[in-house]
Parts: sequence; C-alpha cells; structure tokens
Amino acid sequence: MVDVNLLKSITFFNSLDDNALEQLSKITTLKDYVNSDVLFYEKDNQNEIFYLLEGVIKFYKVDRFDNEIFLYKIISNSLVFDIGKMCDKYIMSCYANAEFLEDSRVLVFDCIGFKELMQTNHDFMKVVLKESFRMIQQLQCIISRDVVFDGTAKVAHMLVNDLKNFNAFKKHETAYMLHIQPETLSRILKKLTRNGIIEIEKNCVKILNLDELRDIYE
Repeated sequence: MVDVNLLKSITFFNSLDDNALEQLSKITTLKDYVNSDVLFYEKDNQNEIFYLLEGVIKFYKVDRFDNEIFLYKIISNSLVFDIGKMCDKYIMSCYANAEFLEDSRVLVFDCIGFKELMQTNHDFMKVVLKESFRMIQQLQCIISRDVVFDGTAKVAHMLVNDLKNFNAFKKHETAYMLHIQPETLSRILKKLTRNGIIEIEKNCVKILNLDELRDIYE
C-alpha cells in the first residue's frame, strides 16, 4: 500500500476523486530498481501493472540467434502495460523483455484491482485509454522510423526529438537503439557537422540548424 498523497502528486492520477485514490493506494506498492535490473521477461505471465515513476526502461526482443533487438524505451511518468494483452483471467502476457537503463522507481498495481477500478470508474478508464492511445502512437512512430527512415533520417529524428538522451547515452548505445552500426552513426554525425547542421563539443551535440535537420526526415 502506498500513501494516497503520492498518487495525488502524479499527473496521471490526479483527476481521480479521493475514494478512487484510496482504492488504488490499497492495491499499490512502490519498488526501487537499479540499472540493468529486469522488470519482466517476454514469456512471463504478469498479474501486475506497472507505472514508471522515475527512470528509464528499454524494451527488447531476442532473436533465435540470441541477438538482442531494441524496440523502444520509456521514461519517467509512463504506464507500463499493454491493455490489448489482458485476458479474461486478468493475466498479462508480456510482449517483450523490459530492462532498466538507470536506477528507477516503479509503482506496482495488482492487475485484478486495477481492472476492477477501471470498470467501475469511468474517469479512470478514460485516463488509462488516453495513455494507451499515446503508447500506440509512439509505437506507430517507431515502426515508421525503422521501416521508412534511412540511417541519416533516424539520427536526425532522434536529435530533434530526444537530444537529451542522445547526448546522455554512449554512442554505441545510441546506434543500438537506432538499429545502425556505431561506425555508421559516426559517419552521419561527421556529415551533419560538415554541413553546418550540428556541432559537437566534448562529445555533446548542439543543433545549429533545426529546420534543416527536420527536413532530413519530414
């Protein structure tokens, strides 16, 4: 059980009335994780729903050759569950492996209680559905990026939309997330620098021409 005031302080839950928050607090625990901890594996049957309060989680698959294939990541203040995977027995079949990229805090909800609250509280259902639609849009963007974008467009898109993490992660980690080789990433960054679109100081990218960078992938 967590403090109701903690839930009230989170934007995702602050539209709920006191009664709903009280119900939710009774089925919720708070857990801390460290970098590289695994939240769940793909074949786990989860009876819990997670909300990432602080930190970063990556989702990935493993192919038949044991190669890790990065799918996407989520950052603080995000719901971690796939509503389409919930079945009649309230069990969630996880669609990927989930691993923490930094020390993180997670709210853990009992799946049965969470779904019962959704069914009885329309305001809560609206909030959850809104978050689900946001997650679907995010996945659609990732699919479009990986299918349509070439290497340069992938890098430009991340620089425009996620510069903070681009600079925070090591180059081989960024290349892994973009599904390109580290050498390819280095060549692209050098090209963008030569063209006066970006500059690199102390391994950090600074955007000089945002419009030209957008033009690469739009």
